[in-house]
Amino acid sequence: MKRNYPASFIGSLIAAITVLILLCTQQGNSASPGSTTITMWHTMRGGHKEAVEELLKKFMKENPDITVNLVNVSSRDPRMGNDYSALYSKLLESIAQKTPPDVAQVYENWTTQFIDINALVPVDSFKNGKDGLDEKDQQDFFPIFKEANTYNGKLWTLPFNKSIYVLYYNKSLFKAQNLSYPKTWDELRTSAQKLTVRNGDEVTQYGIVFTPSVDMFGHYLYAHGGEFISGDTAVFASPTGVKDLEFWVQLTNTDRTALPSFNAFDDFIKQKGAIYVDSTSRIGHLKKECPFEYGIAPVPSGSTRSYQFAGTNLAIFNSGSDARQNAAWRLVKFLTNTDNNAFWAMSTGYLPVRQSAAKSAKYQDYLKSHPDINVGLQSLQYAKIQPKNPAWESIRGFINDAMYEAISQTATPSQALEKAAMYSNGLLKSMKGKN
Repeated sequence: MKRNYPASFIGSLIAAITVLILLCTQQGNSASPGSTTITMWHTMRGGHKEAVEELLKKFMKENPDITVNLVNVSSRDPRMGNDYSALYSKLLESIAQKTPPDVAQVYENWTTQFIDINALVPVDSFKNGKDGLDEKDQQDFFPIFKEANTYNGKLWTLPFNKSIYVLYYNKSLFKAQNLSYPKTWDELRTSAQKLTVRNGDEVTQYGIVFTPSVDMFGHYLYAHGGEFISGDTAVFASPTGVKDLEFWVQLTNTDRTALPSFNAFDDFIKQKGAIYVDSTSRIGHLKKECPFEYGIAPVPSGSTRSYQFAGTNLAIFNSGSDARQNAAWRLVKFLTNTDNNAFWAMSTGYLPVRQSAAKSAKYQDYLKSHPDINVGLQSLQYAKIQPKNPAWESIRGFINDAMYEAISQTATPSQALEKAAMYSNGLLKSMKGKN
């Protein structure tokens, strides 16, 4: 039935709709007049994500002229996927489409590639401005982190969520066997044998649970003086590399004391294994989820002490106007200043990247109640940077494949590594001198 409304009603309705549209428009554009809006991409989850969000709220309160859109980039598969791989792919796509974020987390080898294609603005370009980073500030970053963020003498990025690999162990299981944590790789093998529990032919508790990966391969490799790449040549298939892969094959298939797993963290807290190697970024999760008392120790040494560190840095992308780039720099500087870096480290288990943050009263009090975290800080003096070569992202995959093939016994360690090295050298050769 057709209804006839009075003109006054229609007029009022139009006015109400107009007001509603104006209100919605104002709400959708929360930035105040004259402010600058920037975007930051990150991969943090759980408590780490909450810490990032808290820092961003603090930043916008202290900098009302800047609005930050925080975008979480994660894998579609939260269990098996890799959030950093998802971020890397999204960054490449955004750069190709000329729509990169203003700030994002990046690994060192990504930075090399992004510099080559003119996608980044170096931190050095802001150091002499109003909100600059003076020489004292630059020297405050731990030397290994400053080195990792420096390319051809220029500081391009700043360290953010950095961690170092350590050995976690189940204290009660070690105590039951009258064991101390293994200090060498030979001791680790012996400890794994003593900690493995069998019911007939079935293993009910493994000595160690591990994720077969390039990083696990790298712990043994670096500890015994090996390298992944020398110049433009892959050298990880050396006798040291072969012995490295043989070690993991022996633990898994000969001794049957190691459980290779893509969910090694979960297997450790479920007490399927007594030893677990991962970065200090896991400390926050362990504090919340681990049902038993765990210890933290350095990764075993070999002929030398050399520990891989993990985590990303903050990069400013060549994404737009000077105003946006300056706002991005203010955000990066804020996230890495002494007070905020100490807060971030205490909230997440990541390492302080500034020496002043590590020495701050708040962080020192935190260490008194979390003394095992000192292991990560003390390991920094032996930290090792993985290759910055832009081909490294693909080479990591080749080495991962070699680990799977050797452990599943579809190839010998030597065969698997030689194939990975052949692919790696072909890629390194093709990329030499090219963007």
